[in-house]
Amino acid sequence: MKPQTLERGGTSPVPKPHRKRLLPPPEKLRAAGLEASISLLAFVLSIVTGGIILAILGVNPFTAYAALFQGALGSPSAIGGTLNRMIPIILAGLAVAVGQKGSVFNIGVEGQLIVGGLLGCLAGIYIPAPAALHLPICMLASMLGGLLWALIPAWLRLKKNVGEVFTTIMFNYVAKFLLSYLVVKVFVNAGGQLSATEKIRDSARLPALVAKPYNINSGILVAVLAVVLVAIFIQKTRWGYEMRATGINKDASGSAGINVGRNMFLALLLSGALAGLGGCLEINGTVFRVFESYSPGYGATGIAVALLAKNNPVAVLLTAFLFGAMRNGAALMQMSTGVSSEFVSIVQGLIIIFVCSENFIRYLFKKVQKRGVKYA
Repeated sequence: MKPQTLERGGTSPVPKPHRKRLLPPPEKLRAAGLEASISLLAFVLSIVTGGIILAILGVNPFTAYAALFQGALGSPSAIGGTLNRMIPIILAGLAVAVGQKGSVFNIGVEGQLIVGGLLGCLAGIYIPAPAALHLPICMLASMLGGLLWALIPAWLRLKKNVGEVFTTIMFNYVAKFLLSYLVVKVFVNAGGQLSATEKIRDSARLPALVAKPYNINSGILVAVLAVVLVAIFIQKTRWGYEMRATGINKDASGSAGINVGRNMFLALLLSGALAGLGGCLEINGTVFRVFESYSPGYGATGIAVALLAKNNPVAVLLTAFLFGAMRNGAALMQMSTGVSSEFVSIVQGLIIIFVCSENFIRYLFKKVQKRGVKYA
């Protein structure tokens, strides 16, 4: 570019090329900090409230929480158990988060996980394949099972405008009873001593990532890879952008030419596939067979995980670790203090309550900020 001549005979400086901002603007940093603070405060409040409940019941909350921590992270085997516990929780939380990104609330993660785990288990039992192919086949079967179990609610939402909250939660019950029937009447083990399927073949089992005393299976790598791929899909692809836009504002997205119905449909299918994969990682990595009453409760845990992570796929890793630690440490807490392991479910419910009270928490933060400005 030639320098422009000024009236006084000088020249204007050559315009500098635009430099791309390397860091997010301060507004985004403040917003992200506020979201993280709300989640952290919700978790702290749930722990404190749980401690108050324990004290009312006559249990020393410090002793109970110390036992919970010891059972979760107090030894190599406890750490390995926590990491194995968090694997299906990551997928369950990721499934809920992806649905929320597309403006659908998938409460059917539990049923999709059950069906996915069953199909992955059956593929591990009845499909003979070399080890290099057998585990991928099981994973694909599980993802297909979870996707198909979400297909009817997704179709009803797209074509008949039937709320996915109602249909997905009803499909949870169908999945549980269907599982019981199939395990007891069709796929029960040959000995008949257990109400369970046969064990899957060795070639279909997730190999150990870290051997004893940690005993961590390689499903953790699959779960982390799923988080990375979902984050890339949401942030870097056109479909992911349209899905995010649909989740932020359906009316504005529709006015901008985005097919809102299609994106909600795809979000629910992807959510179901992730939930089904979580079932495979649980069965093929830890249990190796499906029992008649298999219903681990990861669907409800996934909702709490996604809410605490603010539907951020990367943050799901941290929140899933917290919930995995609580689940794994609950047994030692019960043995040491007599507090039922179901107490963890109470804390989980408290987290959901406090996270859903974020408008009140935002109000408190604003009051504190105004008071700080006033006295500055």
